[in-house]
Amino acid sequence: MLMNVRAALESHAKECPEKPKVILLNPGNHAILGWDEVFGLPVLPDERAKPMRARLVCGTGRAGYCEEGRVVWDEAGKAYVFVPAEET
Repeated sequence: MLMNVRAALESHAKECPEKPKVILLNPGNHAILGWDEVFGLPVLPDERAKPMRARLVCGTGRAGYCEEGRVVWDEAGKAYVFVPAEET
């Protein structure tokens, strides 16, 4: 899996001028590997990542999730956790 992540990073570097902000892994792979960080980038579970593949996020918007809620990146490059208000 580490080789898949490195390949994704190398491919991204050739195709995009922006540096990735986060690595997304399929939730099952994320649970098995237990990675919080790889190559200096945070690693988060996200259902959009295919099993045994890594997905990189370099722009704004939704980028995985953690125990507290969905992780979102803003235009300033900051990550924050979005927790929707509970409906009562």
